[in-house]
Amino acid sequence: MTMKPCLHLDYTAGKFTGCTIQTATPWYPNVRYWLRGPEWTDNGPGERANPAKVQFCAKRGRINGVFDCYNGEMGCYEPAAEQETP
Repeated sequence: MTMKPCLHLDYTAGKFTGCTIQTATPWYPNVRYWLRGPEWTDNGPGERANPAKVQFCAKRGRINGVFDCYNGEMGCYEPAAEQETP
């Protein structure tokens, strides 16, 4: 199954503080997502943590999942143009 990202996903490096871009390797090396650090996920002792693996969408903001914006589950999904691989 080929995963195609949504046109509205934002992967601008350095745009979101305390977050790094990761890939879903080894199974889906072309799927990227943001890994949020403890400043965004840690709610303190005894509290449930906020999602760490997320997407950022230009239309909807933070999406609390990795694959929703790759497989068309979101109503605003528009497939991004094909990218050339080096």
